[in-house]
Amino acid sequence: QALVNFNTTTVHGVTIATVLLSADGFIPGLATVTKDALDLSSSDVFILAVCYEATRGAKGGGGKKGKQNGQSTDKLQKAQRKTVKAIAGRDPELSSSVPQLLPGVEVGSASNMINSESWKGGELAFTRQRLAATFAFYDTDRSGYLEKDEILQALKSANFVITDENFNSLIASIDTDGDGKIDFEEFVNFYTSMEERKKWESIRAEMEGRLPGTPSTMTIIGRVKAGVNVRNVNLNRLFQQFNGGGHPKAASATAKLEDESEAEKVLQGLVDELIETSLDQQLRVGDFMQSPVLSAKPTMTEKQIEDLFIRYDVRALPVVDDNNEVIGLVSYKEVSAAKMRLINKQEKRLRQIEKAVADGRELPENRPLESAVKGWMKQKVELADASMTMAEVEQLLLETDVGCVPVVAEGTKQLVGMVTRTDLLRQHRYYSSLHYHNKGFSDSIAARKPIIELRKRLKKFDIENE
Repeated sequence: QALVNFNTTTVHGVTIATVLLSADGFIPGLATVTKDALDLSSSDVFILAVCYEATRGAKGGGGKKGKQNGQSTDKLQKAQRKTVKAIAGRDPELSSSVPQLLPGVEVGSASNMINSESWKGGELAFTRQRLAATFAFYDTDRSGYLEKDEILQALKSANFVITDENFNSLIASIDTDGDGKIDFEEFVNFYTSMEERKKWESIRAEMEGRLPGTPSTMTIIGRVKAGVNVRNVNLNRLFQQFNGGGHPKAASATAKLEDESEAEKVLQGLVDELIETSLDQQLRVGDFMQSPVLSAKPTMTEKQIEDLFIRYDVRALPVVDDNNEVIGLVSYKEVSAAKMRLINKQEKRLRQIEKAVADGRELPENRPLESAVKGWMKQKVELADASMTMAEVEQLLLETDVGCVPVVAEGTKQLVGMVTRTDLLRQHRYYSSLHYHNKGFSDSIAARKPIIELRKRLKKFDIENE
């Protein structure tokens, strides 16, 4: 097997991983491999695709492609034989005057040397012998060098049109020693560099007539981790376009491809469709937040805030101005600290009064000791837009280390609701004791009030473990 492509995409907190493999044939146990890969990775969705030739069995080695490769090899060998024959079968008069450029290459036996002895020294020796014959063919004055007029005549005979400037540049690139003529080693070096640039595979493809792509079979297997972020992902529906099936969180399909190069495009199309049809429909904060939500005014005192906490059994309240815009947050921590300061003020006032009475002085002025919540509330508050996804809110709660976040209308600070850790737990359904029967999977404050009162009454019957 060979790894063709590996890609990960994260959208709305959901990570999609795709792996594309190329194999000789079908691989059994792909479903188990996909499940293990999903468990070991940090991905939420894992799609594994394997491409193999449609007519090849699991063990490979045969099939249409092998037959095509055999035909391609035959074509290549025939082309090489034709080339050798053309070079070896030139004018006998010219052959008799070819100089001995390589050891063992006799003047009158070039044809026999190429046809029968060409491969004895390996492919490199054959190439040099073939180049020697070509070099001698165009060296019309038998000087052992190719002059400019000989090279120009060779280009013209091949119907190759070239300007003087380009011709001079060509000669300069071949003539490494700058003597104005091309010797055999310079000719070989030029040929070698041209072969490196063109690559033998491109020449071979031209000889084979650029055979069309081989039909392939693409097996696709997908798995999804359990989680509220992927509740809308339905692999069964996604794979139905390839007549696949399964259930929403585990499915498979088989696609027929005209060429294996189409596999990456097909796989990317599945990811794009998954994002458009499933991940863009992620649960938003506005779908499960508590709304309408109780809020506090900036002019409220410690006593008033504490009364709200006790009456409605809450642990935090957003503070809004007259335009219902969030300006702060007050939690039980701020209330406890403010209440402690108020008690200290009251005790100090009592000591002042007692001392004034003992000294016979006038009592101190009876000024109010309570302070407005705007003076001791938490002013730097993270806000969540109602359009945020659940994953984004979870990350916000983790980063800020707070138990709740006020929810505002998108692009504004207008309070529309509140989301807490408990709301997120309800969405994940971690605890069976939480209520899930309404749209937001949470009960309103009014609905919870009788339960709260009942718990308070039953608390005195609790049995303490010794």
